[in-house]
This record gives sequence, C-alpha cells and structure tokens, in this order.
Amino acid sequence: MARSLGCEVTLITALEPDFPLGILDGIDLRAAPGLVARYENRYDARGNRTQRLLAPGSDLQLVPHLYPGETFDLVFYAPAYHEFRKAPLRFKGAVVGVSLQGALRACEPDGRVVPNPRPLEAARALVRPGWCAFLSEEDTAAPEALAAALAAEKTLVVLTRGYNGATLFELDGSTQSYPALPALATEPTGAGDCFAMAFMVRLAETDSVDQAMRFALAAGALAVEAPGLAGIATRAAIEERMTREAA
Repeated sequence: MARSLGCEVTLITALEPDFPLGILDGIDLRAAPGLVARYENRYDARGNRTQRLLAPGSDLQLVPHLYPGETFDLVFYAPAYHEFRKAPLRFKGAVVGVSLQGALRACEPDGRVVPNPRPLEAARALVRPGWCAFLSEEDTAAPEALAAALAAEKTLVVLTRGYNGATLFELDGSTQSYPALPALATEPTGAGDCFAMAFMVRLAETDSVDQAMRFALAAGALAVEAPGLAGIATRAAIEERMTREAA
C-alpha cells in the first residue's frame, strides 16, 4: 500500500525461501530467514470472518545493523500473530503506527483463532504515548473499551467497523465516527491493512487526522472491491473516489 502511494519503502520481515519475491519489487527488503504467520480465512454471507491459524510465524527481532544511521518519516509495525511481544524499537522523529490485530489473537488447540483473553495487556506492550494504534471491532470482545483505555494513555486509536466505517479515539478523550464509503465488496481480506497504511501515510503528509481518516476510508473501500493485491489502490484512484463521493 505504501509503495502504491509513492513512498520509498523498507520492509523488515521474516521470509521463507519459496516466497514469490516479484510482488515486492520496488521495496527495499531486509529479510531474515524464518516462518511467516499464515491463516485460513472464511467469510459468511454477511462478511463475518472465521479464521484458523496455519502457522504462527517466527519471532522477529529488529536489530541495529538492518538500518545503520538511517532515519524514517513513518514506521509501521504489523505483527500478523505474536512475532513481537513488545514494541520493538523507537525511531526518533518518525510518525509511528501499530496494527494490534495479531496481538489481539489467541489460538485454540484446533487452530481456530479466538480473541486474546488479556487484550489490554497485549495492546499496552506494543504501543507508546503519541503513537497510532489500529484495531477492528472483530479483534476483541469489547473493542470500544479497549480503544478508550489506550486513548486515555495518550495513544491515538482508530477502531474500524467494516461497512459501518470507523471511529477515532483521540488523545483528549473525544471520539468521532466516520461512515464507510459505498463499495461493491468482493474480497475483504487486507482491507484493514490498506486502510491503516493509507491513514498513516496521509497523517505523515498532512498532520491532520481528519484528512487521514477520509483518505483511508477511500482506500479501504477500493480494497474490498478487488481480490488480493489487485485491491491495493493508487493515490490517483483514492483521490478520485474521494472526489466522487464528495460530489
């Protein structure tokens, strides 16, 4: 998503030997050997998801030699399961975002994914004051309470609600809800990731949470309208959707 928006992207990840590297063309890849977390997703007629964890993935360590002397405008942590147990590193001067989805998952013996029984503890380990955190209302049993608790600790929280839009929990304790943009849903997998990255890129560009939210909602609407990587929208497509909906 960040690459599609014109960003210079460095990706630090574990990578299996047979991973198709062609889809990462144009990205500065810093990969360590290891297993990637993998899921099986199934959706019912209303878009509700059932997940099974197929592989938990390897622990991911960010070590200084991967980025000697480098600075970044934007840093985004996105553990798919439990690759990070705590916020890995701090980057001076960067806008920092965290996807909490993986940390808020637990797994039954049969692989079925269920909510983490200690969501606040898991979330607190990954966020810091002044950062942005993303979760969906499917990720935990009481998403509003979790979002409010993190916002009270000076984290900007975005709670996504699928076709019901998203709610912003701001640092001053206020909340603001935004409706979803109309979309012809084809494939919902990855829409939340596209939303989060679009939000972070636009926030870094404008320092406006309102502009970031509206930009991200357009990116999320486009993401569900095509399967797989085809749902990753360009900046021009996002801006066109925003203009069309505002007319």
